[in-house]
Amino acid sequence: MSSLTLPQLRSERIALCYVRLSWTREGDDTQSPDRQRANILKKCQEEGLTPVWFEDVDGHKSGREVKNRPGWQALIQHLDHPNVVAVVANDLSRLHRKGWRIGKLIDTLEQRHISLITAAPGKQIDTSTTMGKFVINITATFDEQYADDIADKVIDGIQHRKRNGKSVGRPPFGTMRNAKGYLTPSDEGAWWLLDGRFVKGTAAEEETPEAGAVWRGYYQAAERILTLYATGEWGAEAIAYRLNEEGYPFRDRKGKPRVICRDDVRRVLANWPEYGGLVLDKPAKDRDIPTESELQHLPLDPNRAVFPLDLLTRVAQVRCQRAVKPVDRGHKRTVYPYALSYITRCAHCEALADTESDPAKRTNLNGTFMNGHRRYRHKPGVNCGCISRSVLCEELEADFGRLIKGLVVSEDALQLMVQLAAQMKVDPDGETTDPKLERQRHLERIKKKIRNVKTLFAEGHIEAEEFHQRMAENERELAYWEAYTTQQEQAMLELTKCLDVIEQVAKLWDIADPKERQLMARNLFDFIVYNLDEQRIVDFRLKPWADRFLVLRAALYEDEVAVKMQNAPTQALKRNMPHTGFEPVFWP
Repeated sequence: MSSLTLPQLRSERIALCYVRLSWTREGDDTQSPDRQRANILKKCQEEGLTPVWFEDVDGHKSGREVKNRPGWQALIQHLDHPNVVAVVANDLSRLHRKGWRIGKLIDTLEQRHISLITAAPGKQIDTSTTMGKFVINITATFDEQYADDIADKVIDGIQHRKRNGKSVGRPPFGTMRNAKGYLTPSDEGAWWLLDGRFVKGTAAEEETPEAGAVWRGYYQAAERILTLYATGEWGAEAIAYRLNEEGYPFRDRKGKPRVICRDDVRRVLANWPEYGGLVLDKPAKDRDIPTESELQHLPLDPNRAVFPLDLLTRVAQVRCQRAVKPVDRGHKRTVYPYALSYITRCAHCEALADTESDPAKRTNLNGTFMNGHRRYRHKPGVNCGCISRSVLCEELEADFGRLIKGLVVSEDALQLMVQLAAQMKVDPDGETTDPKLERQRHLERIKKKIRNVKTLFAEGHIEAEEFHQRMAENERELAYWEAYTTQQEQAMLELTKCLDVIEQVAKLWDIADPKERQLMARNLFDFIVYNLDEQRIVDFRLKPWADRFLVLRAALYEDEVAVKMQNAPTQALKRNMPHTGFEPVFWP
């Protein structure tokens, strides 16, 4: 729905400001986010606009598409706000590099009486004139042609490099490119500390981070993986555990060292042709494992290989022997939906992530079918200290069901929680007022202001423009107080809604099918933390909309405990608490 409030009648003039990171081969900063922000902010100050920022700066985001730009999608959702008067970007190419998309955007903004402003010096465009619209269409056409031309050149460059035996994209693990663009062994690595952590560094002894630290190179790690696999006695998961015990690191996409997992080993093994100086058309993840006859015709290049060819040949033969081609039975129409997969975290990994302040160490338990049973399994190849590596689905889901039932409260308890919510918002000076009387007082005050504005306009003390502006402000404030609910009423609505959801989940959990369980769990919980060794849930977090319910639930429990502790010893109190496999602070 379009806004019916004209720009000159809006009390606060908001500008939706958009910044998109552009890829430049020369490293030019003219389209850098900082440069765009500076130009946009200066333009907003000149026009008297309040900037609201939307950005796509986490890596290159192509202007030819919109699905890969969450910042732009969020901006579009705010066009209906009544105070938005402009959309501001550094230039048209930041918004789109498709001519038809620019035309559609202009039509959308015109319907809402919103201006389109470009902030780059010398590129300002007036969308209110016919000539301005013509310039926009021409500029958008050139921007689209420029993007297409760049794409053609990049594709041609990739094909040229492959024809010359040069790989493209990120170099395989343990390698780097020399000045000519060919792969060579990497001299990067990390120090393995006594506490098991990795610190990025070089092999120079003067840079040792602490006594007893051991330096491990990425090239040596890749060589160790290939050597173990070539024996035919080790699988990818077992190799990952072995290298973690020996202190070999893996390099992530940002260049930071971390522990090796099974997928990292798989990547190294799949890149054996690149290690042998061979450049193929498809990336490793899309290639089929070659047969014995195909292996004999692969032209490995000993002059460009970074590992011995006999080692790479043995790796290829072992992969060929272990390859199993699945029987094609058509599309797999049914996939079992594990209810708690991807939202269940390992407690040991969570403790490591908190201790080392490294979120990358968190791992999720995922569903798998093992030995005739469905289980939730720890991420393969990662050794975090837990002994048990999996748990039966029914055991974890039954524990989860007890957790949900423990969150349910009675009607009396809900009333107490509402009172606690009101107490949490008491005026700092300790003064209390009747919310209903306060609402009525505000309504009377605003109606009086409206009558006064009409009187001033009728007597000629204010102009029509100021009259419309004041009326718009007063009508907006009047609508707010007419729809206003007291804090206690609002708390009751929010908590009742949250409690209804929790009660529905608690009632349906035991009888729901796996797909329904999955939807309920993911809609209510951000994550749960499960200890595989103790077989119990040790922590969890609800969705943000239910956070307030949990805080008040905990506060209610603390008040109950304070009363009960006066007449009952601690052990007796614990015996009265329902058993759920763990003892969080809010159980009644």
